[in-house]
Amino acid sequence: MEVLTTADRVLLRIPDPVDSPPGAFDSPGLWDASMFAVVSDRVPACWVASLDEGALTLAPREWQRPGYWEDFFDQVPVAVAEYDRRKAQILQQC
Repeated sequence: MEVLTTADRVLLRIPDPVDSPPGAFDSPGLWDASMFAVVSDRVPACWVASLDEGALTLAPREWQRPGYWEDFFDQVPVAVAEYDRRKAQILQQC
């Protein structure tokens, strides 16, 4: 769902569970990329790259705004709706 990289680390944001229906709250955690194998070279069309303080992020633009993940985990309706919409788009493209 999202890739975050620094000079010495690569993290993947993966929802738990991946197949939760829209509107059901899932908990997209950050996981070390070394725990996974790449099985597809597809990049979701909604991903944009940003570079901030030496960290490269690949994710939907909406998820990259300051405070977005705090809003999401606080279940602010707009943030949850943005997450559900982009998550559905990403999963549809896989």
